[in-house]
Amino acid sequence: MHLLRGTGRGARETGACGNAVRVSGVVGTQAGDGPCPELQGNQAGFTLIELLVAMALVALLMTMIYEGLRSGQRAAETGQAFIDRTNRVRITHEFLRGQISRLMPLPYKQDNTNGKLFIFEGDQERIRFVGPMPGYLGFGGAYVQELELIRDGGARSLVYRYWLLNGFDEKDIDTAEPPVLLLEGIRDASFRFKGINAEGKISDWRSDWEDSQLTPLVVELKMEMTRESRMEWPILEVVMMVDGGSTRGFNAGFFPSG
Repeated sequence: MHLLRGTGRGARETGACGNAVRVSGVVGTQAGDGPCPELQGNQAGFTLIELLVAMALVALLMTMIYEGLRSGQRAAETGQAFIDRTNRVRITHEFLRGQISRLMPLPYKQDNTNGKLFIFEGDQERIRFVGPMPGYLGFGGAYVQELELIRDGGARSLVYRYWLLNGFDEKDIDTAEPPVLLLEGIRDASFRFKGINAEGKISDWRSDWEDSQLTPLVVELKMEMTRESRMEWPILEVVMMVDGGSTRGFNAGFFPSG
């Protein structure tokens, strides 16, 4: 805003900031030598140091937020992995108990030289028997089933195989077909068995089942998992639902002699 002092040719005009000049016939202004105090006050702002400090605080805050979110994500992933491992052990444990306990005293193989039947085979690393299959795996009828501990690199794995009993022939087994993986990350494991001894009493644990024409009374699977697997296997002891001595007399053919 300009202020006019006087009139006519001798008019004197004073600017908001600067020195007035008198020019014959023309009114004008001349800027002052120093900065304008009013403008200098209106242009005040942040210094470079203040901006750098503000940017550093914002970066620190964003880093803290990111680390918090990342920690929460890692905790969720760890919890989910623990749940998955626990479920895998539980499902395998229940599956084995269900299949072994429902063992059926049916022969799946016969030695043609002496007529010996094979109803159950077992040692430290493998068992084979006949039993029904779950509805989601089988198509009805009895199946020859096999559980085996195999070497898998530096550890071991528990695998499962099955074949339809009707028409089963051990020589026709396709070894190229991969088995069903039940559990991996096993450091050490073994099967053990209990049966009826010659005195009619329950025997001690044994690592090999000698009489393939009889079914054991109890099957045990003990496993020790590797540290990397981060799993714990509870000892599995399965009591048979059939009489372990009920198959005596199956000494010729696939049916007891009349």
